[in-house]
Amino acid sequence: MFGELEEKIKELEGIISCKITGDKEIDEIHIIASKNRDPKRIVRDIETMVLVNLDQEIDHKKISIAQVNQAGEAIVENRVEIISIYRENNRPVCHFRLNINDNLVEEEIKGSVEETLPIMVAEGMVDIIQKYTSFKGKIRVENVFTTGINDEIVIVQLVVYKNGNLNDQERLLGAAYINHDLPLATGKACLKALNRRLNSYI
Repeated sequence: MFGELEEKIKELEGIISCKITGDKEIDEIHIIASKNRDPKRIVRDIETMVLVNLDQEIDHKKISIAQVNQAGEAIVENRVEIISIYRENNRPVCHFRLNINDNLVEEEIKGSVEETLPIMVAEGMVDIIQKYTSFKGKIRVENVFTTGINDEIVIVQLVVYKNGNLNDQERLLGAAYINHDLPLATGKACLKALNRRLNSYI
């Protein structure tokens, strides 16, 4: 019943496992998380995720969190997480709701009618990251395409010009399964490319 929501919650920073119980309504959300985040922040993120995806509020008392140590765990600063991405019908406009360093960011990005949806999302993600972090460099979307037997994977190729120097660049690659949500998958692919190297450029 809530399998898709469980998967989205597991994408949040610090979440190791998620189990939701209930039939038509959520009875309880059980979380196993690492110790690198404040439990109160995790609860707020989950409340937001439920509101955005199910259009309903959940009592924080229904969310239980067990925190564990992970081998080799390192605290990752300067991290970007996706809460939701969607495109307006019949308009080249994408709405982004992100968590950047535990701050909620909501942006509306307008593209051109000639742009494909994945390109619009990838360029929107890049613009937001450069706007809301002290990123030392310039990010350019080099390519976005789908692949796999049934085009079930989206791949994003980025180029980072270090400190804005066009002669000093690094190429990054990220991929994600689409799972019937191309905007969200494209955003995830961008983050998989960038999050590994984000701290190196801030």
